[in-house]
Amino acid sequence: MQAGRGTLVGVSLLSMRRPAFVSVFSTILALSAPSFAQVTDAKRASYRAAFEETLRQPDNAEVLLKYAQAAAAAEDYEGAITAYERFLVMDADQPRVKFELGVLYYKLKSYDAARAYFDQARTSGKAGPEVAERASEFIRDIDRRWGPSRLTGEFVAGIRYSDNPASLPTGTLQSYGATVVPNPTFQRRSDFAFIGAASLSHRYDFGRQDSGTLETDFSFYTAKQFQVTAADVMLLDLGVGPRMELIDGPLSGVQLKPFVSGRYITVGNLPTYWAWGAGLEASVPVADKVRASLVVLGQRRDFVDNAAVPFNSQNSGNNGTVAANIRAELTPNLEASLGGNYTRYIAMTGFQSYGEAGVGGSLTWRFEDPAGINGRKWTLAGNAALAFATYDQPDPFIQPGTVRSQTDVNLGLLLSVPLDDRLTLVGQTTYFQRSASINNYSFNSFSSLLGIGWRF
Repeated sequence: MQAGRGTLVGVSLLSMRRPAFVSVFSTILALSAPSFAQVTDAKRASYRAAFEETLRQPDNAEVLLKYAQAAAAAEDYEGAITAYERFLVMDADQPRVKFELGVLYYKLKSYDAARAYFDQARTSGKAGPEVAERASEFIRDIDRRWGPSRLTGEFVAGIRYSDNPASLPTGTLQSYGATVVPNPTFQRRSDFAFIGAASLSHRYDFGRQDSGTLETDFSFYTAKQFQVTAADVMLLDLGVGPRMELIDGPLSGVQLKPFVSGRYITVGNLPTYWAWGAGLEASVPVADKVRASLVVLGQRRDFVDNAAVPFNSQNSGNNGTVAANIRAELTPNLEASLGGNYTRYIAMTGFQSYGEAGVGGSLTWRFEDPAGINGRKWTLAGNAALAFATYDQPDPFIQPGTVRSQTDVNLGLLLSVPLDDRLTLVGQTTYFQRSASINNYSFNSFSSLLGIGWRF
């Protein structure tokens, strides 16, 4: 089912009089994809002309219907809704009009109203098989997404190029305080990889006044290199917790979510570490379309000895993280976020313990389809992050007299091009640079990805 599809197109209504409603609506062509069209000057002009015509002929049903369609094409959904509902005053049993009202309310995320109109359209004796079927599909989608139990998901698959997938340094290395030249086997080289990612989210609405829900989020990520298989990565993440909103007192509007989380990672097709913990997320509206959040997390990491890293378990330890973020909708098509975090990790060995502070931000812009592919808005998102880490003690196996410190710079740019309601073409490029006091840990990498996403 293609959620959100369906609008009236190609209407040619002649000699519109109330007794002729049925014959008039038989001239409406089949339902097709939603407009989502680029609001061009021609559409705006058509919209204005249709509006002016309704002022001259307010009781003309044909004029009213044309205005409703012009308003929808110009993305004035509220205006289109008003016109369609006025139309129903003239004749209440018009299933196609009710279907269109359902689509418009669906776009505005007013799902209760949308479902009511879809149900009326589906059960009308005048409804044709196509209208009834499409209305039923929308109802099933609304019930699945917005009923007490809701499951949504997204999958992405693509090919990524990286000039340093193994995150290897360039130049000499340190070993037991001496400078050595690395074996050619461990020198950086570029490679392609298959990338697969999935996320599943389940929400169960308790139906309480405080909007209480039980949230479960699962994510999966894998990178399978074509040649540098030591850089293969697989990650599993799971988080579960109830979310509630305070509705009384000075903290009204604050959302709280205690949660538990787990993670499993493999590197080079070998188990690397498990992690589990618990935390609390709090968010609060600070202004119109501006929301701030704070997350506190405590976590245990258990590293696993494997063939590549036989003493990996010495890295095991506990960490605590505090992260704050503020997100603002600057315009209907522009959103910005800014955040900071601090992590303290205490490992079994002092030279693997560290403190890290970071700051970052992102900007997301939705804009009209510049290529005229299908009129759906494209999305361009940019992000930048900076992190500073200092370790507690020198590593006696690397450089006994130098404490490791490092600075990370992470830049990214993501372009999303919707192909239809569910499929999206994705292009991404990232740059990462680590500057460290010990060259073993200094590296940079550039990568680019082209893939396709599917959501439900």
